Amino acid sequence: MNGERDDFMPNVFSTPSPQGTTPRVNGTELIIKTLNDFGLNEKEAQLYVHLLKYGPKRAGDLARSLKTYRLDVYRKLTSLINKNIVSAKKESPAVYSAVDLDKALNNVLLARQREIRWIEKIRVELLERVNSIPLSLGNDALLPETLAINDDRAPIQLLTVFGLNEKEAQLYVHLLKYGPKRAVDLSRSLKTYREDVYRRCARLIDVGVATKTIGDSSRYAPVELDGALNNVLLTHKRELRRLQRVKQKVIEDARVTLWRRENVSSSFKLVKTVGELVTSIAQLINSAEASVILIAHPRFSLISMGGFQNHLRCAVARGVGVRGVLDIYQKNASVAREYLSSGVELRHSDHYGGMTMVVADGKRSISLIYADLKTTLSLDENVAALWSNSVEQAEFLMSTFEMTWAQAINAEERINQQLHQGPHHESSLEPADKTLSIGGYMAAQQPSLTRS
Repeated sequence: MNGERDDFMPNVFSTPSPQGTTPRVNGTELIIKTLNDFGLNEKEAQLYVHLLKYGPKRAGDLARSLKTYRLDVYRKLTSLINKNIVSAKKESPAVYSAVDLDKALNNVLLARQREIRWIEKIRVELLERVNSIPLSLGNDALLPETLAINDDRAPIQLLTVFGLNEKEAQLYVHLLKYGPKRAVDLSRSLKTYREDVYRRCARLIDVGVATKTIGDSSRYAPVELDGALNNVLLTHKRELRRLQRVKQKVIEDARVTLWRRENVSSSFKLVKTVGELVTSIAQLINSAEASVILIAHPRFSLISMGGFQNHLRCAVARGVGVRGVLDIYQKNASVAREYLSSGVELRHSDHYGGMTMVVADGKRSISLIYADLKTTLSLDENVAALWSNSVEQAEFLMSTFEMTWAQAINAEERINQQLHQGPHHESSLEPADKTLSIGGYMAAQQPSLTRS
């Protein structure tokens, strides 16, 4: 039913090769993996790419599309907002949208640049503090067994900025103060196990701030602090330059992978129940970025069922242009007026008998062909509707809409006329002209749908 769900089904990124041996990786997975370099974990990158492809959504819609829990989606959204990769419009409920890919990656690179400048400042302070610590490079055998770095915690804390944890930083400062030592001596001085010392020393060697002494591989010596910190800074700067190159490739891949589908590969899906139809239309409206157009058959009034009033109001609030053609009569006249006050452009078409349709951004659409609809419907009632992301299909529906729009009349005049008529005019309506009800309640009186 929903086009966006298919790209995030389980194992969608690892499809078997024709020989059934090696998995084939598609472009979307490569983009998600590359985004890991920019500080997004796999699930965050998946959510961000989903918003890039399908436009603004609410957390509940994202949870359904990605088949996960809403709380999990909120956690990821909070992280992405903090990274300036996703933005939230303060509606009720909030609508989340992806920051433009180029701008989002620039935000990450800018944060890395600020981190490098901060590390450079910390480096100066660290050198000043460590150089102020007196060295005691006498006979190791004379060192007290309980000697530990407790006199100056600042260098240890500052070293954590360079990728060392507190215990690793403590060992490094200890080596700076007292010179090369064997693991057994370090374990006594730092009051820890020898295996723990070996692990810390191996980590210091990997980072490039310690080495084994020449001629005695059992002794560990610190790398001169200034040179060690310069090596760390150089690594950060090299990584920044690498990410700048990667950024260009990600943007190029995204142009091909994420948006080519709408221009080259179109899909059509059958919507079979009223519940699926309501959900599909809601997602279509929530994903719109520029425009929504709709025409509603009088027996299936979109403006007065399924909570569409709130969806369209939110769309207008985020800058989407919304136009609709309706058959306005007494039961939906007050609701139609609320839409007008929300910024939705409405016109009235008397005795409209065509199909119900919704088109978002001139790309994605829902069209419902009427057959024999009952006066009362449940969410499980069968219908025949078509969801599509075909631009050609959307253009066909838009041309139909524009013809109907041109022939329709001003909605405000029609609303005033209906609201000033007495109750006796309602009885003159034929049953076939009355709005469909859901679960036994008139749709015009029902703000949202529940399964009967």
